[in-house]
Amino acid sequence: MGDTIAWIGEAAHLPFRYSALHAEDLDGRLVTPGLIDCHTHVVFGGDRAREFEMRLQGATYEEVARAGGGIVSTVSATRSASEDDLFQAALPRVDTLIGEGVTAIEIKSGYGLDRDTELRMLRAARRIGKERPVLVRTSFLGAHAIPPEYKNRADAYLTEVCLPTLEAAHAEGLVDAVDGFCEGIAFSPEQIARVFDKAKELGLPVKLHAEQLSNLGGAALAASYGALSADHLEYLDEAGIKAMAASGSVAVLLPGAFYTLRETQQPPLDLLRAHNVPVALATDCNPGSSPSPLCCSR
Repeated sequence: MGDTIAWIGEAAHLPFRYSALHAEDLDGRLVTPGLIDCHTHVVFGGDRAREFEMRLQGATYEEVARAGGGIVSTVSATRSASEDDLFQAALPRVDTLIGEGVTAIEIKSGYGLDRDTELRMLRAARRIGKERPVLVRTSFLGAHAIPPEYKNRADAYLTEVCLPTLEAAHAEGLVDAVDGFCEGIAFSPEQIARVFDKAKELGLPVKLHAEQLSNLGGAALAASYGALSADHLEYLDEAGIKAMAASGSVAVLLPGAFYTLRETQQPPLDLLRAHNVPVALATDCNPGSSPSPLCCSR
């Protein structure tokens, strides 16, 4: 009734109390509650078109990253963009999602990897929620990659940049949750734990990119902090699944990245279901591993 779906079923089974209501033919359209895109990177600068040739030649995500591509290749363009640049570039992506029925969207930082740019990204994301009819939630993803100036010094980056920037973003009211990338090309479980400890100190919930390229036990780590979710999960094992089941963490699967990267290891969906782990799908809209026309239109 009004903006609420009161009943779903075949017309022949329509309850009597609804039979006198006006009926309208929607020409095959789907009526559904508003969709939630719970994992996006829609705020960024530049593009990563040059990496596609490497992928067509068979390079893996990890090989692209180690050759200087991947996340860090977006960092330079994002750092050179103003807040308004980032905001304006993101609007067409968000408008496309809204057009597909999305009413709530999570937007991550993580392409700045320095204080000023991370804060600009989060401010731009917050502006989207004010300028468009969509609920926006922001995640601080300072532990997304190790910036070039901190190569081989991940712990120093966390100490000198990531954790202080998280504190600054929280003080400015820009953060709803804290995320990280737990992987061999990013941060170890021990390093992610440092970020999660700071999130806990600030009273912020956590989530994690985990088990995308290998199994480092990131999902179980996230679950031990009561994470909102663990995302990707292609290499998740049963121990991690049991930990997620116990914590109530959601398994967020990202087929856009799976197919773009031509992965062959599928997330253990049957095992997740067997252990009653809640499962969600999201676009993972980003310029590199999930640049679908839907979420990366310009």
